[in-house]
Amino acid sequence: MLRHSSRWFLAAATAFVLVSTAATAQATSSITFQSPSQGWNVFGSSNPLPYGSTAAILYSADRLTACRGDYNGGPGWSIYGYYQLNGGTVQSFWVAGAKPYPTVPAPSITLNQTGNLKVWFQNTSRWGCSAYDSNYGNNFSFTVQ
Repeated sequence: MLRHSSRWFLAAATAFVLVSTAATAQATSSITFQSPSQGWNVFGSSNPLPYGSTAAILYSADRLTACRGDYNGGPGWSIYGYYQLNGGTVQSFWVAGAKPYPTVPAPSITLNQTGNLKVWFQNTSRWGCSAYDSNYGNNFSFTVQ
């Protein structure tokens, strides 16, 4: 009887590790915004993006070159990304340029809802300039499922 219990425990533990490993493997995804020299391509690591994952934002700052300039030896501009899930609250994240504080996390979006994800970017400068990167005036759209 003890042998069967041990085998059952080992099988259950192995299944747990496999399920945990699969969940961890799906816990990350990415959305890439390539530079002009790469053809301005925009794509997700999968289509649809997996619900429950955190999508790393791989953004080429060469996409938004307007509103640039230096100030006190550093950038006088910043690029922020914005996103909205299913028409909800707009959230933002720092992408490039002057940092809002010394340690800024890498750009990412937690995909905690299924449905429609809209993403766009804005470059602003300390001199009042503002420029956007969107899909010809429409925000970039992705499906989360």
